[in-house]
Amino acid sequence: MTDERDLTLQRLFDVASQDMSGTAFVDAVMLRIDKLRRNVVIGWAVAGLLLLPVGWLLAAPLQDTVLLLSQILPKSLVELDEGLAAQMFAPINSFSAIAAMAILGARVLYKKVFS
Repeated sequence: MTDERDLTLQRLFDVASQDMSGTAFVDAVMLRIDKLRRNVVIGWAVAGLLLLPVGWLLAAPLQDTVLLLSQILPKSLVELDEGLAAQMFAPINSFSAIAAMAILGARVLYKKVFS
């Protein structure tokens, strides 16, 4: 065994052995929490300001995409005459039904693989 001591480890033990008054520890922890909270808020604000131009540039293409999807999704897959068959198959006779089934299938597959 060696008598050499790690200075960093020794400092940590010295700090841990200090007695703190009843509220000093709580006050120190709360100060750290407040500082971390401020850092998070400032970070989100900076990220929002940096992403604002990107959102502005992507607004028109995203609107066009949503408009196109709103026109395509309700279209029928198979044209049925008016009547009972058309009413019965209406919930599953559209592109939106295929999209919903694909999303649900992907979710089930994700849960099976990663859970």
